[in-house]
This record gives sequence, structure tokens and C-alpha cells, in this order.
Amino acid sequence: MKLTEALVVESIEANLRARTKEELFREMVGLLKKNPALAGTDESTILKSLNEREKQATTGVGKEVGIPHGKIMGLSTIVGAIGVAKRGIEYGSVDGLPVRFVVAMIAPPEASQDYLRILAKVARLLSDPSFTETLITATTGRAILDRIAEMEAAAAPVTTTEERVLLLFELTDPDYFDALVEYFTEVGGTNATVMDAQNVQGFITKVPLFADFSRVFTERQESGHIFFIVLDKGAVDRFIEGIEEIIGDLEEEGRGVAITMNIDYVRGKTSRIEF
Repeated sequence: MKLTEALVVESIEANLRARTKEELFREMVGLLKKNPALAGTDESTILKSLNEREKQATTGVGKEVGIPHGKIMGLSTIVGAIGVAKRGIEYGSVDGLPVRFVVAMIAPPEASQDYLRILAKVARLLSDPSFTETLITATTGRAILDRIAEMEAAAAPVTTTEERVLLLFELTDPDYFDALVEYFTEVGGTNATVMDAQNVQGFITKVPLFADFSRVFTERQESGHIFFIVLDKGAVDRFIEGIEEIIGDLEEEGRGVAITMNIDYVRGKTSRIEF
């Protein structure tokens, strides 16, 4: 599901009036209600859903971004709203920064997989400086919606080959782990396997013979994560492009390593990657 499918232009506000978190939630509920899919749902029900989720943990995910969200029985589709608070609003975010960019989402409970994926899409979109620049400079909801549509249409097409491969990706910089998990979720790779990994340099000083070389290997963290996922061979290039959009060119030392292996036998369902 694309983010544009969850939005109507009336639910996008380029200049929010709210000054507190409570006011912000109420204003976002008002924007959500402008979507016909919520015509039969009371504002109090929507607000309760957002507040109940907020009690579990803050949806202020950092970098001036807030993604309040919740679930409501009886909805036919996922519904979103976008707002920009030019002055920033104290939100209790994970990094302590005020929130300026807000995307609110409401979904039916049975749409959990699509809901999870679209939340990941929203998080990645808001981590793109070119998009947040659009939010800062835009004066109308139409300008924001058009930019989202443009970015969603920019992904390179994927050719389905029905030939599946096993992709192994080693992430050497743990700072990118959360962003990569969001990316895997966004494209439908939630059944990927992730293993903590440590290369030989991480163990070498534990070998008595090499104990006096401890200083050689203390400057770098010699551990990371390895992702395993099965996907169509025709999706590999686009999948790697998405990884490189997050961590940079894999040809640069220390970014990570991607390897694919042909699969001779598969029984059971594997991930379906969608861009």
C-alpha cells in the first residue's frame, strides 16, 4: 500500500496551530476526520486510539518527527494525516527534541501487516532531508501530497523472474540497524532472519597466543548483524539500492557486504518484496 492511498489533500496541513501535545493530537484528529473513510467514526474514538497507543511508548521517534497512530475496529482502510508545526511542539520524543513533522495514522486491527509496512514507509520518508525540506517550505497540502506521489513513483521497477535467491547482508555499522529493520519491514521482509555476528578480530584477543595484540583491535567495533532473506532474483538490484540509500555505497569500506546465492530447492512461502 502506498502512503498516497491513505491520504486526501484535505488531511494535510502545512501550518499547524497547536502549541502543546494535547492540542496537536486534537488537531491531527480533525485532519484525519476529513478523510471520508472516517466519516462514521467519532473524533473522541480516534483521539482515544491515539492516546492509548501513546501510553505504551512515545511516538516521537526523534529528529523532530512524531508519528502518532492507533487502531479502530470497523475501518475499511488505513487513514493518514500530515501536519507541520513550524515552531515545534514539546512531545516527549526519544531524543528530547520538539516535534515539527507529524504523520498520524489510523488503521483497522486486521490490517496489521499493511499497517506495519506503511508505518515503516512513513518513518523512512521523514528521514529523507529532501522531504522534510518540502514540509518546511510547502504552503499547501497539495504541494506536500504531490511530493509524496513523486517520491513513491521514483522507485526503479522490479522485474519478476520467479527465480529465487538467498540474500545475505552483513551490516558492520550498528548505527544503521534500526533504519534497516524499518526498510525490511517496508518492503515486506519481516520474515527475514537476523543474526548477531562477530568476526575473527572480535575473538582474536581471547586467544592466549594473541593476547598482547589487544590494542590493535580496540579502535573498531568488530561485530555487527547478518540479515538472511529469500527474494526474487529480479528484485535484488532494487533491494540493494534501498539498502545503499540508507547506509551509503557498499563499495566504500566498512559500509557492509551483500552476497546472493542460488537456491536449488524451496518448500514453503518466502518473503514478497514490494517497492
